[in-house]
Amino acid sequence: MEEENKVDEKFKSAFNLGYRVAEELNLKTLIFENQEKIMPDNPMHLGMQQFIDEAKLSINKRQNKSIDETKSKSRKKSRGKGLGL
Repeated sequence: MEEENKVDEKFKSAFNLGYRVAEELNLKTLIFENQEKIMPDNPMHLGMQQFIDEAKLSINKRQNKSIDETKSKSRKKSRGKGLGL
């Protein structure tokens, strides 16, 4: 059975604010060096980290899709043509 995590409205609004700030700035890394050590449970920091993690996943998915498309195109070109002797 899943444990339900309850968060208050103040936490949610700070988390969402952090996420929106990171989105607006199009952050790819955290603003401050070692920020996760300084403020590990700060909701605003957690929202920013969530955006950064999602952006990295999105980039990786696009790159993998691009690589797969390139491979399938090269397979289609070479089918049925033989060695070209």
